[in-house]
Amino acid sequence: MAAATGTSSPSPLPLHGGLLLLLPLLAITTAASSAPLPLLALLSLKLSLRDPAGALRPWTYAAAASAGATRSLAPPWCAWPGVSCDAATGDIVGIDLSRRNLSGTVSATAARLLAPTLTALNLSANAFAGEFPPAVFQLRRLEVLDVSHNFFNGTFPDGIAMLGALTALDAFSNCFVGALPRGLGELRRLERLNLGGSYFNGSIPAEVGQLSRLRFLHLSGNALTGRLLPELGELASLEHLEIGYNAYDSHIPPELGNLTQLRYLDIAVANVTGPLPPELGELARLEALFLFKNRLAGAIPPQWSRLRALQVLDLSDNLLAGAIPAGLGDLGNLTTLNLMSNFLSGTVPPSIGALPSLEVLQLWNNSLTGRLPESLGASGRLVRVDVSTNSLSGPIPAGMCSGNRLARLILFDNRFDSAIPASLAGCSSLWRVRLASNRLSGTIPAGFGAIRNLTYLDLSSNSLTGGGIPADLVTSPSLEYLNISGNPVGGALPNVSWQAPKLQVFAASKCALDGEVPAFGATGCSNLYRLELAGNDLTGAIPDDIGVCKRLVSLRLQHNQLTGEIPAELAGLPSITEVDLSWNALTGAVPPGFANCTTLETFDVSFNHLAPADSRGGGEGSSARHNAAMWVSAAAVAVAGMTVLAVTARWLQWRDDGAAAPEGSGGMGGARANVVAGPWRMTAFQKLSFTADDVARCVEGSGGIVGAGSSGTVYRAKMPNGEVIAVKKLWQAAAQKEAAAPEPPPPRKDQVDGDGGKRVLAEVEVLGHLRHRNIVRLLGWCTNGEATLLLYEYMPNGSLEDLLHGVGAGAAAARAKPKARLGWDARHRIAVGVAQGVSYLHHDCRPAVAHRDLKPSNILLDADMEARVADFGVAKALRGAAPMSAVAGSCGYIAPEYTYTLRVDEKSDVYSFGVVLLEILTGRRPVEAEYGEGSSIVDWVRRKVAGGGDGGARDVMDAAAWADRRQSGEAREEMALALQVALLCTSRSPQERPSMREVVSMLQEAKRGRKLAANKEAQTKII
Repeated sequence: MAAATGTSSPSPLPLHGGLLLLLPLLAITTAASSAPLPLLALLSLKLSLRDPAGALRPWTYAAAASAGATRSLAPPWCAWPGVSCDAATGDIVGIDLSRRNLSGTVSATAARLLAPTLTALNLSANAFAGEFPPAVFQLRRLEVLDVSHNFFNGTFPDGIAMLGALTALDAFSNCFVGALPRGLGELRRLERLNLGGSYFNGSIPAEVGQLSRLRFLHLSGNALTGRLLPELGELASLEHLEIGYNAYDSHIPPELGNLTQLRYLDIAVANVTGPLPPELGELARLEALFLFKNRLAGAIPPQWSRLRALQVLDLSDNLLAGAIPAGLGDLGNLTTLNLMSNFLSGTVPPSIGALPSLEVLQLWNNSLTGRLPESLGASGRLVRVDVSTNSLSGPIPAGMCSGNRLARLILFDNRFDSAIPASLAGCSSLWRVRLASNRLSGTIPAGFGAIRNLTYLDLSSNSLTGGGIPADLVTSPSLEYLNISGNPVGGALPNVSWQAPKLQVFAASKCALDGEVPAFGATGCSNLYRLELAGNDLTGAIPDDIGVCKRLVSLRLQHNQLTGEIPAELAGLPSITEVDLSWNALTGAVPPGFANCTTLETFDVSFNHLAPADSRGGGEGSSARHNAAMWVSAAAVAVAGMTVLAVTARWLQWRDDGAAAPEGSGGMGGARANVVAGPWRMTAFQKLSFTADDVARCVEGSGGIVGAGSSGTVYRAKMPNGEVIAVKKLWQAAAQKEAAAPEPPPPRKDQVDGDGGKRVLAEVEVLGHLRHRNIVRLLGWCTNGEATLLLYEYMPNGSLEDLLHGVGAGAAAARAKPKARLGWDARHRIAVGVAQGVSYLHHDCRPAVAHRDLKPSNILLDADMEARVADFGVAKALRGAAPMSAVAGSCGYIAPEYTYTLRVDEKSDVYSFGVVLLEILTGRRPVEAEYGEGSSIVDWVRRKVAGGGDGGARDVMDAAAWADRRQSGEAREEMALALQVALLCTSRSPQERPSMREVVSMLQEAKRGRKLAANKEAQTKII
């Protein structure tokens, strides 16, 4: 029997069945004893639960009988896991079955037998689903009920009012729908109520105001609507009120000012409107106030200067106007002041600079004027300052880094003048500095390049003069982005300009530079992908060794005095997309390799002294190839009237000439491709050596499906010239009707568009404008009005999914590089590549882009095993805080808050990346049976490493990488550090997750040669 053997029944037993099974057990008890009702209760409860992990295996009658034979004073079941007893009476008073991967229900038998004594029941963090068990309402003496982090759904059943002794009710993070539970007002002893993270709708009932003992109220992350009632102000004992991430139609009730015990108030992202109530200034104990991303208007009340206990004030992303009250400077405990993205005007009060505890000041995107307080940072605690996109003027305060803790200094788009304080160049804690588009003068102070954490420095569009470029900048060990364009600094480029090992972007256009472009050297520019030196007075030849810059994407040297020939090596760079050498004195012919450079999108060599290229075709070139040669030739011939406009016009003419396919040719009626017949028309984003008709014929003939994404099916297509590309056929509503077509299951409703030509697709809109070496390149797209094909460069090594798990259409390529040989170096390179690609989307695109479906199958690997982020079918430009109509993403990768807020945010991508990084480290999928029902890889890893130390990390790591004999102890330490980054990315709270820029920095710092202490120090700077 299940009770005797410790196994679990697959389904709950009815009352009589459960008793019949247990009667033989009761018969074994000694005649002198009374019936062991507590034992009966526990065994009945066990029978009603599913326990795949065997957590309740010790709960057996045999164990109870054996322990009873020892004549212990306490009943034997009191020692069972999860059971608590009253020491005096032996009665069962508490059952804690949290985090045991249990499911099933609570039987009426168990509830009836436990009802006389049970005061605490904890079923949290399990896999319970379905309707909430009404039998729980029989536990009339229950004081604590915790069913949080489960999957209960449906409406919350009536009956909660019967639990009149309850002091704590926690049902956070479930799937309840409908109105909030009826009868909450009857729970007069309730001190803690948490119903957040479900799908409750309707209004907050007025009866909640009757809970006079309530200290904690959390209703955030539901779909609540209606007004916020003044009855909330009657909760005289309330200390924590969290009711944001809902969709109210309400002002903030001024009665909340009556909550004199309140310490935490969060009504963020809740669609509240109207003014900020001055009455909130009466909350003398308030420590944190979050009202961001609403539609609050008017001025910040001066009465709020009485909030002397306040530590965090976040009013960002509202419609607030007027001046910043000087009285906010009286809040001596304030650590974070966030007023960004409002309509505030006037000056920053001097009292703000004198705040003794201030760590974070965010005022960007307002209309502030005047000077920053000279005392800003004098306390020595400042970590982040962002006052960009205002009209602030005067000097930059010299003491902002007096405590050597300042990590981010963001001041761009203002009117700051005077010199850059030398103290900033000696601030060793800095890692991101943006001072662009101001009126700064003087020289660039030496020292920035010596800051070991500095990765980003933008001084562009100022008036910095003289002194040239400090040599320490171009040899910085950590700098990734350097932009000094638009400053007449003068002088020559240092001979060591390309030796910074991590430099990716070097921009020094319009800087009055002279002299020659230094040679790149054998080890120079190893990571450089953008080089901009336009509008200077540079002379001499373009260095022949530019071919060592293998990652170069963009080269802009126009408007200089360069001489000599165009290096042939430039045409052989594998990722080059933009070359502008116009307005120089270059001679010779355009290297013929450019005619075959498939990555090139922009090529301008006009206004030089170049010889005409020989465009006479011969042999097998298609018309598209012939047009491409003519296009390069047209760009090369600098004659009167030949301008950039003419080059562009020729490009557009070539694109259209090569796009139109003859009507009726290249029919696409094959069932395997499931594409409707032409005529086809192509839009190209770079020059292509094939036509739309070529693509249609190849897809029809190949039948080679290599994958399916969230928005379409992907084919491998070999063009007539031998070039292999990837072609994605987008999902169409009509395609779902063709039952015979071997397509994957149809996508969700929000992914289907019946008119591809009209929509031009999210993927084209997003990907057509992205240029980064870790983003898959969109070559162009074809349509015939009924079907749409997207054209990509082909990734021969398949996807990260294939590599890690060896399945899918790309598995054959993956088997050539099996996981067993995928060491830490390769995994680290892939992880950093993905992180850099997503960081580009979040931080370097305007507006920022959220991918929303980041997972291994959407990460492709090129011939060099470089990662490329792909499948932008559900990507979203972040222009506001509007929610989506449905959840986008894939199971196991979706951030927990996204499923109920449906709001697009970069932190959702950060969570998905954290899951991907866990897969890279562990070799496991995000959802596996071993994790337990309802658990993911995130939960599993957290449980495994809960004890800390190397042992925890070793238990979760993929043995193929961890146990590799080639791995050193240092490499294993790096893997452990990367694991910490993954756990940080998958923090349940979005605010606790780092940005992707920070992720890139941490992963790079985790690489070999970095010690644990340095990594921890870097992580403490993340705010």
